[in-house]
Amino acid sequence: MNSRINQAQIAVLMTCFNRRDTTLNCLRALQQQTRNFDIYLTDDGSSDGTAKAIKAEFPQVKILQGDGNLFWVGGMRLAFAEAIKNSYDYYLWLNDDT
Repeated sequence: MNSRINQAQIAVLMTCFNRRDTTLNCLRALQQQTRNFDIYLTDDGSSDGTAKAIKAEFPQVKILQGDGNLFWVGGMRLAFAEAIKNSYDYYLWLNDDT
């Protein structure tokens, strides 16, 4: 594989709402990857403890809080706006159920 790609800086962007188990399973799958990346996740006002569970198991995830009115597009836009403050080579928009 091209060494430039291996060294690329990647931001993973996610959003969720009351999908604690699905989101945690997705983060666990990401953790098994060999690449280094930063994760920006918008929790759009979950009431099922999603953010707390993520913080406990994945303290490196940058969690942004929504008020329940962002929905998927608004949550992704918020995560992307935060991530572009840094110099990443790539931005991966990821659904937690894929």
